[in-house]
Amino acid sequence: MEVHAHSHTPRKKLAHYFWEFLMLFLAVFCGFMAENQREHYIEHQREKQFMRTLLLDLKNDTGNFARSIRIFQFNVERFDSLKSMIKHPRNDDERLAVYKMATVAQSFSSFNYSDRTIEQLRNAGNFRLIRSTLVSDTLIEYDRYIRHTYLTMEKILSEQSLGLMALQNQLIDFDTYSYLQRMDWAAQQQLTAATLPQPAALSVDEQKLPSFYNTLGMYRTWCQRMVTHSKIAKNEATRLMALVKREYGLK
Repeated sequence: MEVHAHSHTPRKKLAHYFWEFLMLFLAVFCGFMAENQREHYIEHQREKQFMRTLLLDLKNDTGNFARSIRIFQFNVERFDSLKSMIKHPRNDDERLAVYKMATVAQSFSSFNYSDRTIEQLRNAGNFRLIRSTLVSDTLIEYDRYIRHTYLTMEKILSEQSLGLMALQNQLIDFDTYSYLQRMDWAAQQQLTAATLPQPAALSVDEQKLPSFYNTLGMYRTWCQRMVTHSKIAKNEATRLMALVKREYGLK
């Protein structure tokens, strides 16, 4: 009868299981940390790209504000220079001043808000990417000011401009107005009743003139307000640009 020897595998010690668990844990943990770092790196790159496009948007805004300041301030100065003549025109040259002033309503600067970056941040829930609380808070306040104050005032001024044009259509002769409309302000200033191709067309409805003058005065007031708010908005955009450049090391 044959006797078979049975071989026994030595039992692993507890320390061996511990080291196996530790190595597996470290492998999973390191993988998690590497993935986490990769995600943070990608988010930081996206954040910086958002800040670059924000700077471009703000640069466009400051250019638009500068244009609005120039145009609306010019409207204020034109009204101030002619108001004494257009209130009670006594001769053809002063009636011509009414026509010159009528062209002001066409001098308007529409603000085109460059909000592509802030819309992307808002719609995709990406405001969380902005690590700088100061930048985030300042951007939100700037956006709120533009949407709820600046654009509202521009809408009011636009309505004033449309009302002014509707009123002047009842007051003056279109042919003469159209002739002046094709000229810049400097050329208009050189024009007199004697040099006007159609001097006989300098008719003005005297009954509607006081209403025209008052409406122009209100339009001038709102132009001045837009100058003030355009300067405020331009300063805020410039301050936000400087803040973004400092916080993110951009130029």
